[in-house]
Amino acid sequence: MIIQKKPDYLIFADSAKKGEVTDFPDVSRGWGITIDQTASKPPLEWMNGAFNRIDKNMLYLLQQGVPEWSESVTYPANAIIKYNGFLYTALVDNDNANPSKNTSKWRKIQADDFNALPAQKTMNGNEPIYEVGHHFNCTNRPSVNNSPIVTADQFPAHNNKATGWYSMPNGYIHQFGTINLPPIGDYNALNINGTIYYTNIYKILFPRSYPVTQITTTVSLAGQPLHRDKQYNEYGTWVRSNRGEREKEGVVSRSSFDVSVTSSTLGYIPIIHFYSVGC
Repeated sequence: MIIQKKPDYLIFADSAKKGEVTDFPDVSRGWGITIDQTASKPPLEWMNGAFNRIDKNMLYLLQQGVPEWSESVTYPANAIIKYNGFLYTALVDNDNANPSKNTSKWRKIQADDFNALPAQKTMNGNEPIYEVGHHFNCTNRPSVNNSPIVTADQFPAHNNKATGWYSMPNGYIHQFGTINLPPIGDYNALNINGTIYYTNIYKILFPRSYPVTQITTTVSLAGQPLHRDKQYNEYGTWVRSNRGEREKEGVVSRSSFDVSVTSSTLGYIPIIHFYSVGC
């Protein structure tokens, strides 16, 4: 069976003229009613009314996503409906059982029913509170008696003095480093009040790739040291970063991050410190 294309959401006979659409006189009997009333010849307005009714019912389901509970419908077990803004699933076959009052027949669907829902559950008394945000399962360890086995070799680390990384028991990986970037070149020049600023963009590879995702990466510029009490004016140099060239599209790189440095000094060699967390 092929996947159907998105419907056009048009309602049959929605723009019909006055008198061209009437409610079908006997939905339960169907076209048999024409035998009694119109010599087995359904009139135009009945035809329009029948198709108009079908399209409106289908559009209602498309708009709602999940149909609202109706006391006139018999629901099978595992049916899902909406009632007073909440979703319910049927525990057993039932009809005319109010979802909010019949807990033996209906169960309110909570956020933790969905494994993929990015929400953390906390309790406020007897009421659950769901804090929505990205979270990741960063651990994957064997267990004994439902307790994870933790060994030292699960937390490797590496440090080559300039960059490094280390693993945590919770599965998170921390990466850090100090990197000398290529000198500022004549790229993306912008004249601001007579001063030319140049912005250069660099792609930085992590010491290691994250197995699951890059969560956050911060970058700062190394400043001038205090030497014999001498102070330096470093106005006019800025650094920004993102988690990959497609971060604005919701795609985060696991192996690199991008850095943009803006300076008015051609040939200036940026030195950056970075710190990143992922898993």
